[in-house]
Amino acid sequence: MNKEMSPQQKYALTQVNIYQQQMQVLISQRQQVELQLKEIEVAHEELEKEKIDEVYKAIGPALIKKKKVDVLKDLIDAKEKLNTRIMTIKSQEKKLGDKMKELSSKLER
Repeated sequence: MNKEMSPQQKYALTQVNIYQQQMQVLISQRQQVELQLKEIEVAHEELEKEKIDEVYKAIGPALIKKKKVDVLKDLIDAKEKLNTRIMTIKSQEKKLGDKMKELSSKLER
């Protein structure tokens, strides 16, 4: 049963392929952000253990002396931003997945 595809089916197949590529990009982005989040969490945990009041923070190629509480606040802010970014990416992944399911069902008809 080698049946010719209709123009609508060809279009849907092309769209599914595009959505798959976009999904791969989103997954890669989410993994990178999750890795950054893990690094920040580890840095935060290690900094919490320190008994000193001032630490050095890398800013570009330089190390700047800063108060520990300020660096901890910066890390918490960064964690919040990354968590928000992860939630946004997951939302985009879900929407894309829903579109792919819809198009796939059209292809099966």
